[in-house]
Amino acid sequence: MIIDASREPRLQLDDAEPFAIESCEVQRDVERSTLTRIVRDGAEVDLPVGAKVTLWAGPNVVFVGKAVDARNVLDLLSTESDDELRDDEVI
Repeated sequence: MIIDASREPRLQLDDAEPFAIESCEVQRDVERSTLTRIVRDGAEVDLPVGAKVTLWAGPNVVFVGKAVDARNVLDLLSTESDDELRDDEVI
């Protein structure tokens, strides 16, 4: 699924303020979902490995995951066991 500018996408890294992006792609299958091809200012965004990444479309959260490399975010259900979550973090 491609999320383009018409959906007003914003990306949030850890607890930082969300910032606008031009587009991204969410790939879903039975075992996992991946956020990739995140574009801002005409170039792909490099993500800090290990960062919690939240994708907003307008006022809604549409994806939450962890950056597994500079260009790919794996959904939290695939990256975390309940033991590794902070007390205030919910999948």
